[in-house]
Amino acid sequence: MGLRLGLFQLSLGSLSVLTLGLLNRLLIQDFGMSAAVVSLAIGIQELMGFSRAWFGHRSDRMPVGMLRRTPFLLGSSLGVSVLFGAAIWVVLQLAESRAFNASQDTLWMVLLTLIFIGIGTAVSAGGTAFSALIVDLTSERERTRLLSVLWSLRLVGVLLATGLVNRLFGQACEAGASRADVIQGLQQLMVAAPPILLVLGVLAVIGVEPRRPATSDANGASTLQLPLPLPLPQLLSTMFAVPQVKRFMAVMCLFTFAMFLNDAVLEPYGAALFGMNICATTALNALLAVGFLSGLLLSGFQVVPAMGMVRGCQLGAVMASSALAVMLMASPEQWQLMFRSAIALFGLALGICIHSCLNLMFNFVQPGLNAVLMGLWGVGYAYSRGLATISGGSLLTLFQTMTR
Repeated sequence: MGLRLGLFQLSLGSLSVLTLGLLNRLLIQDFGMSAAVVSLAIGIQELMGFSRAWFGHRSDRMPVGMLRRTPFLLGSSLGVSVLFGAAIWVVLQLAESRAFNASQDTLWMVLLTLIFIGIGTAVSAGGTAFSALIVDLTSERERTRLLSVLWSLRLVGVLLATGLVNRLFGQACEAGASRADVIQGLQQLMVAAPPILLVLGVLAVIGVEPRRPATSDANGASTLQLPLPLPLPQLLSTMFAVPQVKRFMAVMCLFTFAMFLNDAVLEPYGAALFGMNICATTALNALLAVGFLSGLLLSGFQVVPAMGMVRGCQLGAVMASSALAVMLMASPEQWQLMFRSAIALFGLALGICIHSCLNLMFNFVQPGLNAVLMGLWGVGYAYSRGLATISGGSLLTLFQTMTR
């Protein structure tokens, strides 16, 4: 079951590389678009995290005898695959517009932004139902092992997408590659990627969720326990009544923002300062993923048991700062080995931080409020990461303007 469900995570891992790792780099570095505009268009998908609560509520209230999670997961996979294909088509139109008629750039960027709003909404719907399905199907003991499998397969998705880019953009990665080679790679990706994302999502969930049997009351009537929605002000006051939640959420959001501020900058940085081609900059995500997985395992088996959760977060933060400093030191002499090593170290630090913070999060729950607090963290994480992506691109544009 873990391997089956992990296919959905694998598709999301692939999607993240193809958007932030590939399309982001092509638009900024190869097609000369403003980093601020591109990061806003792509990063806005994270800002659709507010819809998670609504989708979760709709999923919980599905009628007795119907599948609660599967329809949302299938709809999410279909929406992501179709919309990602549309996003690549718009990028192709932007490439043509930049070459022949730059006046249409604004129209295409608005359309690309709308497409990523749709992708973010689809991911929110599927992600919420996916988390709920895991809770439905597993005990607390099983869930720990299952989550390890799912995180691992999400990182496998990063490697899968990296291999796909290397395969489809082979000519564009060679010395002296032309703009036509890049366009050809994008056209091949538009044909290959959407079916792969759809098939992975469908295989992950078909037949996994059992139908819910109706329960009966004392008179034999069918009943269903549905969540009682609270008004938003009352819900917020209830959540923030938990001790230290405000402080914890502020630290978590700031942590997430700082860790992902380089999302929109990393690939353009490698291309501009190290002369790395498309395949090489996309492969940086694989280094990050391997480091991240190593950090998760190291934190789970060594760091947190030995140092505790708070010190684990602090260790990860210091390591991440050191890794960013090494990235800067490697650029003047174009030491690619040092640069790649720093990225792997940053992934390791990110894994330690995320694992330690997740464990710390479970201390801020109360009976009856677990799902509410988890949902609040999910919204905070999505907004912090989305704003970090947008801010990173905006800062890149600002500094480029100041240094010209």
